Amino acid sequence: MTIILMLVVFAVLLVLGAPILAAMGLGAAVAFVGTGLSFSELARAVYGGISSFALLSIPLFILAGELLGKGGMSASLVRFVVAIVGWLPGGLGISVVVATMVFSGISGSVNADAAAIGAVMIPMMTKAGYRKEWAASIVAAAAGTGILIPPSITMIVLGTISNLSIKQLFLASLLPAILLGIAKAIIIYYRAKTGIEPSNERITFSFPEAAKSFVAALPALFAPVIILGGILTGIFTATEAAVVAVLYTAFLTMVVYRSISIATLLEVLLGTARLTGVVVGLVGIASAIAYIFAYNQASDALVEWAGGFTSHYLLFITIVMILFWILGALMDGIPALVILMPLFIPLAQQAGIDPIHFAIFSLAIFGISLVTPPIGTACFVVSAIAKVEMRHLFSPMTPFIIAMFATIVLIAYFPWLSLAIPKAIGGYVAAHSI
Repeated sequence: MTIILMLVVFAVLLVLGAPILAAMGLGAAVAFVGTGLSFSELARAVYGGISSFALLSIPLFILAGELLGKGGMSASLVRFVVAIVGWLPGGLGISVVVATMVFSGISGSVNADAAAIGAVMIPMMTKAGYRKEWAASIVAAAAGTGILIPPSITMIVLGTISNLSIKQLFLASLLPAILLGIAKAIIIYYRAKTGIEPSNERITFSFPEAAKSFVAALPALFAPVIILGGILTGIFTATEAAVVAVLYTAFLTMVVYRSISIATLLEVLLGTARLTGVVVGLVGIASAIAYIFAYNQASDALVEWAGGFTSHYLLFITIVMILFWILGALMDGIPALVILMPLFIPLAQQAGIDPIHFAIFSLAIFGISLVTPPIGTACFVVSAIAKVEMRHLFSPMTPFIIAMFATIVLIAYFPWLSLAIPKAIGGYVAAHSI
């Protein structure tokens, strides 16, 4: 009954328009009181969820992404990508996919990717004849890939709570992320080529323009190389990489290009603090909810129920896909991940799935949750930028969601897509898998 009461409070507050952090926090507080636990125990549960050294990288990666976005580096990155692939049918849309994947290698935040790239590309696409709804959907779908691109904040949280190597997760995510990006680019290309989504793009390839834009974008392109190269070669940890990312982006935007003033820097710091408070707060509250689940033995009931399917691989992954997709959309990716992953990774191993492989598979599902209207957070960002009502995103987002699910099925059935690079570069020894 306590769990049911908590869920009712959570649902009612969401319907009334309360922020998800407030809704989850009050729901957790009600559950603790109803269970007979004290508020000091609630505070300890929250603190226990956020007292990890690895989580220090979150505000730093957010700050690096904010600096690049406010410093105009996303615009130079977009110009270079457009110069390279913009001549293709649907070239501007494909440019969004490519640029978002590169920018994700700096920011680590799906919503930051959607905001930075969307602010530049949505006006450009609508000017070229794209429907606003289609342009917004492309940006949202592209941002959903960011959850699988290092240094994804969600991936860092997952590695922390599940005791998985963040370096191995970063390596394992590369091929699936590229595959998802290709799938989305194919959707855009096909709909442009067949005239389903007409536009009046008149972009031709010019080598001088490509070379000029490459030089302008080189500092931004070099940032992921420094960050990911340092982590993957073992020069520094993910947290140390976040410090390097901040120093590098601050040097670029404040010293080299001088595109950020003191006033803008204060705005960036405030924005970083707000977003960090939300992300870390969600991790803490989700940890408290996971504590309530365990205390009331609800987690045991869930494990027992799901454990009955571990001998049927197809049924197990289908249940995981549906459950993670729905809860990830309702609760946002990070809190759902904090609650579900510690429970399901042992079940996945019973089903014969390697934990790193299962983690990447799960992150890809949460990526769909973030771009599923009407409650996917990336959809909120792009609908505000494009000034499009959320209900108008249902239809244009559908082909992307179908393509993402199809790609995830491939990831589920071909473990080497996740494990090949960790084995080849990271020396990872995979557990038993299908």
